[in-house]
Amino acid sequence: MSPSVTVRPAREDDAAAIRRVAHAAWHATYRDVFDEARIDEMVEEGYARDVLTELIGLDEVGLFVATVEDEVVGYASCGMTEVIGVGDLDIYVHPDYWGEGVGTALLERGHQHLADIETTTIRDEVLVANEVGNAFYEKHFERVGQRAVEFDGIERTVNVYEASVEG
Repeated sequence: MSPSVTVRPAREDDAAAIRRVAHAAWHATYRDVFDEARIDEMVEEGYARDVLTELIGLDEVGLFVATVEDEVVGYASCGMTEVIGVGDLDIYVHPDYWGEGVGTALLERGHQHLADIETTTIRDEVLVANEVGNAFYEKHFERVGQRAVEFDGIERTVNVYEASVEG
């Protein structure tokens, strides 16, 4: 039986829990792509308390957490990109909760936020090597192409996904 998932806006006191989920999810997802030290560095940079505090305070950015029995087990970050009408939605779930509906609950809340800020399309890119992320996006989005991106001085391929936002 799937756990009962609650999704709510992130609060400043969620920062440590979001970092914990990011650390576990990034290591499980990218361990065959980046070395452990680089993953730790990326999580430390991208999920520093001041970065998360700033995101939480921005109305145009939705930062949401998914909880099971009051424990943060996933998060989503979403907002408008530079292209008017196009939004971005990043979802990470603790590996212990993969396949339990947590990502789908976060996706639904992200869709709602993006509709509220008048986006019409979600466009996301997922490293081809991210099997879990691609499996999730394949269920909920249309893959519209691939492109090469440079990451850490190495050219890597990403799948590009899109979905319509309905208000």
